[in-house]
Amino acid sequence: MSNVTPFLKEQYQKWKDRIKRIRYYRQNKNTSLFGQSVNLLFAELLLFATGYLWFVQRTRIPMLSLFLSLTINALLTIAFVLRRRKSFQKEKAEARRKAARKFLAGHMKQLDRSEFKWHIMRLLLKLEGIGNIKSWADYLETTLHGKRTAVGYYNANFGEEIPPQPLAAFLNQAKAEGFAEAIFVASGAYSEPCRAMAEKRSTTRVHLLDLDDLLEIMEKSGMFPDEKVIDALIDEEINSRKRKFLIFRNEILTPKRIRTYLGYSLFFLLSGLFQALFVYYTVASVAFLLLALVSWLRGRKTCAEPTDNQKFIDALTTKGN
Repeated sequence: MSNVTPFLKEQYQKWKDRIKRIRYYRQNKNTSLFGQSVNLLFAELLLFATGYLWFVQRTRIPMLSLFLSLTINALLTIAFVLRRRKSFQKEKAEARRKAARKFLAGHMKQLDRSEFKWHIMRLLLKLEGIGNIKSWADYLETTLHGKRTAVGYYNANFGEEIPPQPLAAFLNQAKAEGFAEAIFVASGAYSEPCRAMAEKRSTTRVHLLDLDDLLEIMEKSGMFPDEKVIDALIDEEINSRKRKFLIFRNEILTPKRIRTYLGYSLFFLLSGLFQALFVYYTVASVAFLLLALVSWLRGRKTCAEPTDNQKFIDALTTKGN
């Protein structure tokens, strides 16, 4: 029996984690998982009742009508579940892809110029048609499908557009050195002057790769995090959202707001006595009163249960230990 309880706790925790991830994958849907389940249940009940009444009216045989309506209901439910599962797999794959891209984008933003340069070299080595790579002070030199190619790079800050100056300096150097191809890789978005500069006719063909292009190449080249890392990233984001919610809840339901809530409750109650919309003012008054009550109860619970830090401090300061 002692081994059963930890096993059940472990299975329950796995079930909770699975539900959290399903909610994460469906975060852009208008209907929650619970709401969709309720809608499906009501639809099945309505379909069953309609089918049964129709069959019993035609056949006059209740048991046959029950069997037919249940069979049709089951087949339609299976078809819906299979279709929904296929849709969910697409939602799951897209959510995991976004989590991986977000992680890699944030990781690249933290690299300095030298680290970003080596990251680009590592990426180039995984591409088809790339020859030997030489590293110079301000750019990389390689061959792309036999054509001599210069590769420039710029690691942008968060939300920064790529300024035209580093691109202009790279293109001038690439043209002066006689490169057939020039690729400029940046971890941000290009401004219009940059794109206009790249579109000018020249003997050197210019390619601009922004952050989205870079992430797409990394994905297709097998440089995305593995499944376990993506699971950890998603769990961390879920926990981060939970922490933010708890901070918000604790701020709203803090005991120091009790007097404020009581004041608003009294204000709406008295104001409603002289207004035509008495019911609405009363509802608002009751809502603030409930907020005050919940805040008071949470304050009592917090005082009754000392935190781990408080227990530790008490243990250190209590004489005779």
